[in-house]
Amino acid sequence: MIWLLAALAFSALGTFVSILVPSSNGRFSGFLMLGASGIAALVAATHGLLGPAEAAVFGAAQSHLALRLDPVAGFFLAVLGFVALTTGLYGLGPLSSDERRSGRTASASACAIFFAAILACVANDILLFIFAWEMLALTFYWAIAYSGTDESAARAAYLTIVVTHVAGACIVAALLVSAHAAGGFSVQGVVAAISTMASPGAGVVLILLLIGFGAKFGLVPMHVWMPHGYRAAPSVVTALMAGGALNVGFYGVTRFIVSASSVPLWVGIVAILAGSLTAFLGILWASAQRDLRSLAALSSVENGGLIVTAFGVAMVGGALHDPLLQGFAVAAAFVQIAAHAVAKSTFFLGISAMGDACETRSLDRLGGIAKKLPGLAVAVLLCGMSLAALPPLAGFVGEWLIFEALMQAFRTGNVACEVTFTLAGALIGLAAGTAVVTFTKVLGSGVFGAARTQKRERGRSPRSVARSLALVLGSLAIVGVGIDASGLLQWIAAAIDGIAKVPASLAMTGTFPLVQPTFSGFSSISPGGLGLTIVLFSGLFWLISRLFSRPAGRCGEVWTSGEPYRPWTQYSGTGFVNPTRVIFDVALRTVRTVDKGEAFRFSSDIRPLLDLPFYRMLARPFYAISRVVRATQSGVIAAYLSYILAFTILLLLLFPSIKRW
Repeated sequence: MIWLLAALAFSALGTFVSILVPSSNGRFSGFLMLGASGIAALVAATHGLLGPAEAAVFGAAQSHLALRLDPVAGFFLAVLGFVALTTGLYGLGPLSSDERRSGRTASASACAIFFAAILACVANDILLFIFAWEMLALTFYWAIAYSGTDESAARAAYLTIVVTHVAGACIVAALLVSAHAAGGFSVQGVVAAISTMASPGAGVVLILLLIGFGAKFGLVPMHVWMPHGYRAAPSVVTALMAGGALNVGFYGVTRFIVSASSVPLWVGIVAILAGSLTAFLGILWASAQRDLRSLAALSSVENGGLIVTAFGVAMVGGALHDPLLQGFAVAAAFVQIAAHAVAKSTFFLGISAMGDACETRSLDRLGGIAKKLPGLAVAVLLCGMSLAALPPLAGFVGEWLIFEALMQAFRTGNVACEVTFTLAGALIGLAAGTAVVTFTKVLGSGVFGAARTQKRERGRSPRSVARSLALVLGSLAIVGVGIDASGLLQWIAAAIDGIAKVPASLAMTGTFPLVQPTFSGFSSISPGGLGLTIVLFSGLFWLISRLFSRPAGRCGEVWTSGEPYRPWTQYSGTGFVNPTRVIFDVALRTVRTVDKGEAFRFSSDIRPLLDLPFYRMLARPFYAISRVVRATQSGVIAAYLSYILAFTILLLLLFPSIKRW
């Protein structure tokens, strides 16, 4: 527990140091504290996962300042700690081009985000959890509104705070109703109360929780803030938001929904359908983005959908009293959470470095990275391959496990479940294919494509040992989680088995080095063996190409339809995915604009239905209500005193009924 308190103390200290220490020294000190807090969180997480069976508890329940470190909290603390460590390391380097002024606001908000995220994951009291959740929402607003240089920051921050507070209202309502049923505010008591609620009430509470927590990781249609918010905040802070703090939403789903011993079957089916649809739409929207940060944000929406789908399968397993299915699905979700965290945080750090080198983050302007910055290109390549679920990296293992979980539909013996699992598998299959196209666009156009201007060709990222170390650490984690998925599952076994109440992790990793479903003999995979096979065959093809002579080649000018070759005469990111935009135009709703003025100009954009227009439609009734309420704001003190008097009388009249409730 001492390491957990140290992590909280370091992150809180980092916030104040960043604010109080002037100039760039404050930024450096803040990110140093963030890295130290990440290390302390990793040590605390190891104690939570591998320590005594009984959870470590700190604080008194009567004061509502109660902390609890159990294996589930330990897993999420480990993910948060690693992301904070790499982000803090990267932040020790030079000021990024998208950080405002001296960068002190970026480091302060990053430390505050990490503090709130840790507190939410270890809170053992509902009121403390709600406090931490709201604090996390406010720190997101702080980071988006004040730490970056994007001109749309104010609008993005407003959108973020609106969505997160609507989500917070859902969570507060659900948890307070559950706390009333439990007769107390302890987290364990609330989870037990949710498990014993009558079916209609339990279903409403669980759906409210799913909506509330889903807003944090972009469950459609609560995703709308993510591309705007992630684009407005500095990339180094967004790495912590997308790779770390986003997982607090998954923690909430795990703790309050999946851990409940009795979840209605229909809630699991709804979660599977919502998750699979979110995964498909998220990556489809990502494929049409020009800005790298928006693309990465919508890729997080896709991964959020994948993880919710796995959690939905776990809910179905719990409802059907099949602990092996439940444990397997939880393991699949946890592996995907870890895979997404390391890949997405490293990807955002790579985006920051590419932006500094090329002075742009647009895929239609990026290029020449591989030639001038090969180390950065390798790091971004590994991130893209993992996010596209290519073997043998972390993302491949996570998605493979989720597909295997969906293939257990025949074990449910329920027609509704079988149809749902099949539909979800089809949608996730489409999402997987679209993800390959999306990240091929990123790598082929932005990283390995030719520089589009001489300025881009001469681009250089500021040399920094700390930045390089952060990217290397993230890249090694991407490879390590993929190749040694069996070791990861054994390390987090206590968290998985504690939810399933059976040794599910042992059934998955009992035959080293294979990883398999909890049902023996169904299928298996060896990520390490697959990686070794890829390396051996790659070496074999390279050797053959060296030993055997090839036809003589000659160099000539590039054919560009009779026009002189120019650096921009190559596929743009938009052009590469145009077939995808055409095929799925119903979902993307592409709008093309042709300006036939003095210069012929052509532009295109997407306006998906479940975007800002959808929210404007929902907001119209509230605008009407606000106009009525505004009419009561006369500015006359006597009128306001009358309102207070009327409310007090009404409260006194209703107090007996409220007290009985």
